[in-house]
Amino acid sequence: MNDEDFCRYFIPGPTWVRPEILQEMTHPMISHRSGEFRELMRRIIPNLKTLFQTKQRAFIATSSGTGLLEGALLNTVPRRVLVTTCGAFSERWLAIAEQLGVEVDHLSVPWGQAIDPDLLATRFTGRRYHYDAVTITHNETSTGVINDLKALAEVVRNESRDTLILVDAVSSLASAPVLFDEWGLDVCLASTQKGVAMPPGLTLFAVSDRALQAAEKKPYRGTYFDFLEYDKQTSNDGSVFTPSIPHYYALDRQLDAIVNQETLEKRWERHSQMQRMTVKKLEGIADLAAPAAHASPSVSALLPKHKSAEAVLAEMRARGYTLGSGYGQWKQDTFRIGHMGDITLPSLEAMLDVLREVAA
Repeated sequence: MNDEDFCRYFIPGPTWVRPEILQEMTHPMISHRSGEFRELMRRIIPNLKTLFQTKQRAFIATSSGTGLLEGALLNTVPRRVLVTTCGAFSERWLAIAEQLGVEVDHLSVPWGQAIDPDLLATRFTGRRYHYDAVTITHNETSTGVINDLKALAEVVRNESRDTLILVDAVSSLASAPVLFDEWGLDVCLASTQKGVAMPPGLTLFAVSDRALQAAEKKPYRGTYFDFLEYDKQTSNDGSVFTPSIPHYYALDRQLDAIVNQETLEKRWERHSQMQRMTVKKLEGIADLAAPAAHASPSVSALLPKHKSAEAVLAEMRARGYTLGSGYGQWKQDTFRIGHMGDITLPSLEAMLDVLREVAA
């Protein structure tokens, strides 16, 4: 393994970025209205659709993921939304919906648990009103829990065929299967600084025909995240506003690496292997905070058995490794390992061997 391929940085985002992807961001500047930029878009969009597993629409915004959490609601929810939460980042969608002034129903499970599809189904039974949309956080980064997105989407489709499904896949896209068309999703978004393994700055999102039709009926969709404008400009190989062009060069190179070189199936399997390795290497040293059946392939929240989380993190820093601290109400008790993006199995194994010695 080359030195440049060896990672000592294991936080759950922004994740480690390969040197060759960083180098792509040093291209000379071009105009976002130029033929060169349009050619760049013509390479990016087909691979982006493959990443989301969709034949519908895929867009790019120069924004954090939080911007698209708001944008998805602005474009698709005229009145009422059901927000599902199981940790800190799913709760962000709840806060945004409340601030936008739409009618909000809230389905919450305790931190460390996954959303139960049967529990979701009860929210549709005997209700007197219609949900315009349901929000689902596929992978809860704060707790290391991955929800069964396929099963949850199936519940919504079975119970209410005209309710839209909005998905936060920020820490699952390119790390776990996200099958946009097959699972009947309507908006799915992910930032570039996690499973896609790029610097933060872009959010990638897929939008269904149904969601675009819903947006057409909304008199106010905001300005920056108006899906109709994204559709208009992207269909002409353009950008709505001036984008972060260096990121687009890096995205072009990285999507080719993910989709055509490693392939999605092998990338998903590598992430699954990294999750299993983490559990096996830390047996008797630290326990997963998430149930095994819903353990995330991209981030593990861990409860150390012999030392405090703070002490473990400090000793790992002293040995040259950066791990993630706990988050929110779990900040004091847990630490987190981000095993996502382009991190290799040998890099992870080397870190876990040191961690096992430190945390014992």
